[in-house]
Amino acid sequence: MRTITCLLVPIIPIHKSINNSPVAQGPSAVPSNRLPSRRMLFLFALIMLPVLLACTRNINDQSDGWNPPVSVDSVVYIGTKDGEIQAVSDDGSGNIQEKWIFPPAQGQGVLFGVYNTPLVVDGLVYVSAIDGFLYALDKESGRLTGDGWKRPENTFIEPEPLVAGPAYDPTHDIILAPSEDGSLYAYTAKDGNEFWKPFRTGAAIWSTPAVARGVAYFGSHDHKVYAVTLDDGDELWSYETKGVVAGKPLVVAGKVIAGSFDKSLYALSADEGVIEWTILGENWFWAGAVTDGNTIFAPNMDGNIYAIDLNGNLLWKHDVGSPIVSSPVLVPEGLVVAGKDGNLLLLDTRSENLGLQRVLFNQKIGDSEIKAPLFAVGDSVFVGSQDQTVRRIEFRNGQRNVWCLHTRPDERCVN
Repeated sequence: MRTITCLLVPIIPIHKSINNSPVAQGPSAVPSNRLPSRRMLFLFALIMLPVLLACTRNINDQSDGWNPPVSVDSVVYIGTKDGEIQAVSDDGSGNIQEKWIFPPAQGQGVLFGVYNTPLVVDGLVYVSAIDGFLYALDKESGRLTGDGWKRPENTFIEPEPLVAGPAYDPTHDIILAPSEDGSLYAYTAKDGNEFWKPFRTGAAIWSTPAVARGVAYFGSHDHKVYAVTLDDGDELWSYETKGVVAGKPLVVAGKVIAGSFDKSLYALSADEGVIEWTILGENWFWAGAVTDGNTIFAPNMDGNIYAIDLNGNLLWKHDVGSPIVSSPVLVPEGLVVAGKDGNLLLLDTRSENLGLQRVLFNQKIGDSEIKAPLFAVGDSVFVGSQDQTVRRIEFRNGQRNVWCLHTRPDERCVN
């Protein structure tokens, strides 16, 4: 089983600290005269996480992903914690039906897991997986055959995990795939050919790129926010913060909004990377912010949603009761945000000081944590949680639990 490197600021060079020591993995161990494999280094990092992350309010992660869903054209695609991609038909009435599973033989789990939302473009479903590969699956069959592809190909070196989600640039028709190896890869969407040479940063990339006006904006564990031109893969600018930048940036009104593990939310000019304003929180700004065009809603690991106008003025903040790892979404009824403890809230987005009346709806999702980004279509929100369930919840004149799916066929989901 594969894991990802530790969430430290700065990142600990684990490969140096255990270079000559036996490292256990299940019943086996690495002899002292051999270098440990990447998978074993990742396992060591996972074992050390409870100690190393004492200051992060218990954000320790398993190595099997976050169960993220995406819904397109009445089909929901899920990157499951069993290392599969599932597609289910969804007519909105509460009736869902399995369409396909990749890989076809259940239980293979070749992807090891998925952290960020799959991407659907035309006839393909793009998935960044913990096994280090970007998959382009046929949307109808769920296969790599036909127009499907997988990158990198013909590799004899185990690729680093893909933690960030893929991004699409419609102008050049390319898919962007950030990697734990510190590189941003660009592939042609249709056939997976390399579009330009990988853009190298100084450390791992967990930040899903935001694409706007021919530029990709993303963060890195080297503490920088990058702007890369999509014509050629060259750096337009970079801005260095004082911590890891792991969330997906938000591009709005000529600004790039990016959170850092230095507890600050930055607004940078999209053209030049010049700082325009910052907001200081009490913990990390990890999950990406969202906007309605006038207000920016930024989640923080201190448990608060920060509502900020475009000039950097704090309008209000609301404590949801636990750290926020999952990216929120906007629906016509308001802002939907999930606390890591599994509470799902619908918040009134008005700028007035509403106090407790800001909460329009509050529901505990199962008996598990929510870390996967939320996904919204119209007034419906799709929620993947760590208990391997996915729910569709409709917010229209109240709230309705439309359906609940357990991604294991032998398990039942209680709605």
